[in-house]
Amino acid sequence: MYVNGSLLSILTASLLSYDFIGDPSVFAAPGSPSPPAKNKSDGINDVSFSSSSSLFGNTVRSSKANKKAGDNGNDSGGGKCLYQSDFDHGTHIISESGVYKLCEDISFAPNKPNLDTASDEEIANAFDPCIQDEYNVNEFSLGFFAALVVSAPDVTLNLNGYTIQQDASHALLQRFFAVIELASAPFIAGAGPAQFVSDKLVPATNFKLQGPGVVGRSSHHGIHGNDNVNVMISNVVFRDFEVAAVSLNNVEGLDIVDCDVPHNRHDLPVLGQFGIARQIVPFIKALKSSSYSMPLRGEETTATEVYNALISSIANVYRDVMTTGFIDEYAHRDEYKLFNNPHRVVDGPCYAFLVHGKGPAVGGIGFNQTSNMSTNVNIANNVIENVVCFTNEVPASVIDGAVQNDARGGIVQLINTFTNEFIAMDNERHYIGNVVTDAQIMVAKAIRDGVIEGNNILQTGANTIGTGMIDWAMNPLSVLDPHFRCNGDSMHHVIKGSIMIRVDDTRGFTINDNTINTASILSGPPSSSEEYFSLFESKKSLPNSNQASWTCESYHLGASIEDGTEQQLANVRGISVAAVSSLGTKKGKAGASTISDNVLTGFESAYANVIVGIDIQGLSEGVIVSGNYVNLDENAGLERNDQFIACRVREFASDNNVIRSNNQFVQEERWEEFEERRLGTKRTLSENHPPVNEWEYGGCPYGRA
Repeated sequence: MYVNGSLLSILTASLLSYDFIGDPSVFAAPGSPSPPAKNKSDGINDVSFSSSSSLFGNTVRSSKANKKAGDNGNDSGGGKCLYQSDFDHGTHIISESGVYKLCEDISFAPNKPNLDTASDEEIANAFDPCIQDEYNVNEFSLGFFAALVVSAPDVTLNLNGYTIQQDASHALLQRFFAVIELASAPFIAGAGPAQFVSDKLVPATNFKLQGPGVVGRSSHHGIHGNDNVNVMISNVVFRDFEVAAVSLNNVEGLDIVDCDVPHNRHDLPVLGQFGIARQIVPFIKALKSSSYSMPLRGEETTATEVYNALISSIANVYRDVMTTGFIDEYAHRDEYKLFNNPHRVVDGPCYAFLVHGKGPAVGGIGFNQTSNMSTNVNIANNVIENVVCFTNEVPASVIDGAVQNDARGGIVQLINTFTNEFIAMDNERHYIGNVVTDAQIMVAKAIRDGVIEGNNILQTGANTIGTGMIDWAMNPLSVLDPHFRCNGDSMHHVIKGSIMIRVDDTRGFTINDNTINTASILSGPPSSSEEYFSLFESKKSLPNSNQASWTCESYHLGASIEDGTEQQLANVRGISVAAVSSLGTKKGKAGASTISDNVLTGFESAYANVIVGIDIQGLSEGVIVSGNYVNLDENAGLERNDQFIACRVREFASDNNVIRSNNQFVQEERWEEFEERRLGTKRTLSENHPPVNEWEYGGCPYGRA
């Protein structure tokens, strides 16, 4: 297996020292044979583009999207102006058809707390829309989930050379967000961590987003939507997003063209565990007002004590990060151990562009096409560069057959896979707790006691923390011996690695003329593997070592066609399509979906099982792959034993379903033909997830453990 030596050494050091920030040399695009010249008719000018991340400094951009970016003096014509003042007190909602345009830069942080004067409680409860009558509680129970909501037909938004983004303060405290949400709420009914239950989703239809201009920082998505019809996104720069530049589910008619992704976010200070801490605050706050208490570690503990410890921890992180950009390791050691992000990039699956069938894309890679698939998708002439991610695999404890997650779906974390140390329990497996697990377990007991009854703000249906874990936390002599399930992140979403362009469950698509360069993933080896434990061998001999001994006893499968024991946290894919088909019913070239004339270069991951340029999975048919140039690494050629694969077809039907021609693949092609799903029988699948479409149960882990 070929592994880039410098990347391997830096990754190993980062996992051991727990303070990795980044080395620009690791992510520089490797030298490679020149790709074929690409003939574009739009006369592109090179402009200097200054990255907001110190990781890369200035880069030279050549995409059409940058042609006028920053030319704020040019009014693009008619339309209603949107100003910063329209966003100062909360999400701006467009509920009427028309033409709109930015008339100045927008930085979203409504009613931002004063760093110098705000109390711990004011910081921990900041940005709460539910105290404002103008915002629907059912739609905004997760907070201000977007800067701009479009819930009307026939809307055109012109960026007009300006930038719209989430302020750093709001990005820290609001961990689910889209700069632009193309619906009245971020989830369909019954899905997502708030399990939206009431008002009918009103999606945008016939929506156009036009550049030049920038959709900037976001703690999740640049643009996100469900059930949209006819979406056109053109000439836009997307940067500093964490999960995806564009993510649309069940879209009918989509164009993403002439856009530029110079980099995702590279200065992210916290892990997903911090978002879990934030989301449990409203529950423990409600308990505080009821004078609730319970034994923790054998001592009676009030909700007020747990609440105060939690909000103090959140406020410590906020003040540190807003002052220096980092959690202070010495002043706030506990917060650093729980929340510090050593890689400074998102700690879960990440994408540039994601298109999916109905509901959240939290399960595995698609297998079967559904009746709620996306249709007519065109992703063309875009430039994607410097997308760097990692996946923090969070082993989930399974007790009495159920994954232990809280009322918002957050896993009760017991293992830190950066240091291989137990969290919330000692090496004898007694409960010691922390500010997050204390709150999660107290809320779970209050739900079971009937003290917290589910409502539109405090939904309780997702909670699976049972009496086994609660009793363990109460009794200081009790020992927990959980079964650990791997291949999930902090919300127990199925791990899929990183994919630059992902199209699942879609009928009729073109992915043509895109350039993808320098895609890196910083994930370590799969947790509990031999490689994983070898990273910590030297620490076992240290005095007071708290090295954990444990193993993965099962794996989060989702509906993936990957082997059930394959942990995909380090895998990288350039273009991945699954459960896709041609637009029409004819086989062969007529009406086929196409992956054509794309250039893919410079992919890196030290611990990947596979690094794939073009990946075709599931029951897919009617796809033409032609004219593509793929050189994933200049030092990797046609070695069958390394992890680099230029093009892989994981075929479950005849070879007439995928046609390949005139491609230039520096690494090998693989045609993997299976007679049955590697996941196992349909019966095995249904035991793990009753419907293949997990959104019907609110997404993992809300369906079943």
